[in-house]
Amino acid sequence: MHRYFKFFVRWGILGATLIFLIKTLLNHWQDVKALELQQQAWLYGGAAFAIALFAQLWLGILWCWILAAFKHPLPKRWAIITFLRHTPAKYIPGSVWHLYGQVKAAQKKGLGLELATLSVLLEPLFVIAAAIGLALWNTSYGLWLSALLGVILLILHPRVLNFLWQQVRKLKGKQVSSVKMQYYPLRVLLGAILFMVLRGLIFILIVLAFTPINWSALSPLMSGFSMAWLLSLVIPTPAGMGVFEASAIDILHPYLSPGLLLTAVAIYRFINVGAEMMGAGCAYLLKEG
Repeated sequence: MHRYFKFFVRWGILGATLIFLIKTLLNHWQDVKALELQQQAWLYGGAAFAIALFAQLWLGILWCWILAAFKHPLPKRWAIITFLRHTPAKYIPGSVWHLYGQVKAAQKKGLGLELATLSVLLEPLFVIAAAIGLALWNTSYGLWLSALLGVILLILHPRVLNFLWQQVRKLKGKQVSSVKMQYYPLRVLLGAILFMVLRGLIFILIVLAFTPINWSALSPLMSGFSMAWLLSLVIPTPAGMGVFEASAIDILHPYLSPGLLLTAVAIYRFINVGAEMMGAGCAYLLKEG
C-alpha cells in the first residue's frame, strides 16, 4: 500500500506541475513567439553547454572527495567516469537507479556496501546545503532556510555524522561500524557551492541569449534559481522534472517575463540532459582509471 501511495504522489506532483506549465505556456504563447535571440546567442549557448558538461565532471570529483573524507580515496578518473555512466539512470522512475549503479560500481572497485551507500547518499546532502546557501542571498524564507542549513552543516560534522550512522545501524540490529568520516568535509562543501554556481551560470547564460541582464539582477536570479533547483531535488519527481520548471517560473517572475522564463527553463533542461547524455556516452568509450 505504501509503495502505491508513493507512486501516486510522485506522478501526481509531476502531472500537476506539467498542467501548470502547459497552462502558463498557453497564456503566454505570444510572449514566447515574440522573443528574439541576441547577436551572441550561440556563444552563450555553447558556453552554457560546456559548463553543463564540466558541472557533471565536477560532481564526480565531489564523490571522490567524499570517499577521501572516509580515508578511502579512489582515482578521480574512475570516480568521474563511473558517475557519468550512471547519471542518465536518474530519469528512470524511482529516481534512485543512478545511485544504485554507483554503489554497485564502487563495490566492484573494492569498497564495502556500507561505505559505497553512505557516500552516494551524502553527495546530494552537500549539494542541498550549497543550494540553500545561495538561495539565502535573496529570499523571504531566510530564517527557515538558515535554520535548515545550520542543521545540515551540523549533521555533516564527523562526530555527529558518525554517531547518527552508528545509531541507524543499531536500530537495524547491526554491529558497530568501522566506517567513519575522519575530518570535516569543508572541501566538499566548497566544491558543492561551485557546482551550484555553475548550474546558476548556465541558466543566466541562457537568459543572456535573449536579453541583457543588469548586474543588480544577478543576485536574485542566482538565489531564485538555487531555490527552484533545491525544490526539484527534494520534491519526489523523476530527476526533478516539472518541479524545477514550475518553481523557477513562480519564483523568478518578478524579474523576468513569463515567456522568457518558459523558454529559458526549457532550454536549460534540454542543455543539461544533452550534457548528461554526452557525458555518459563519452564515459562508456573511456577506460576506467
